[in-house]
Amino acid sequence: MKYQKILGEDAAAIVLSLSVVAYVASLFLTAIVDSHEVLPGGGVLLLGWLGPLAGSFAWFANPLLIFAMYFSKEKPSAAMLAVFFGFALALTTFGIKTIPSDNGDATVLGFGAGCYLWLACFPAVFIASFLSSRKSRALAPGK
Repeated sequence: MKYQKILGEDAAAIVLSLSVVAYVASLFLTAIVDSHEVLPGGGVLLLGWLGPLAGSFAWFANPLLIFAMYFSKEKPSAAMLAVFFGFALALTTFGIKTIPSDNGDATVLGFGAGCYLWLACFPAVFIASFLSSRKSRALAPGK
């Protein structure tokens, strides 16, 4: 297998570890810039569950991503499915035009590195799950 030559024996674990580090880093970086303030990823994670009140469901990609991270090795097919739907939900982030706040609605001006790093976690976890599924098939008896 070519990927084993490039990344070593456990390529899936390396990719998954990098995605976990990227997810944690995204919490400390700017996620959204609006007309009132700069929101770090951690703040968006804490308050994002209120998104449906503003018509945004992107926050709900987080539980799917965490599920996929946790099960990427044991149940790679379920993890790939969860991360696929999670990524679709996460992409709805770009549909957010205003954010309700105490001072009235704030207009979204742009997205920061934290947002893009968070989004990059989805394909990374998909790749880790895919590599795990290939490894488990290669180790399966009778193959």
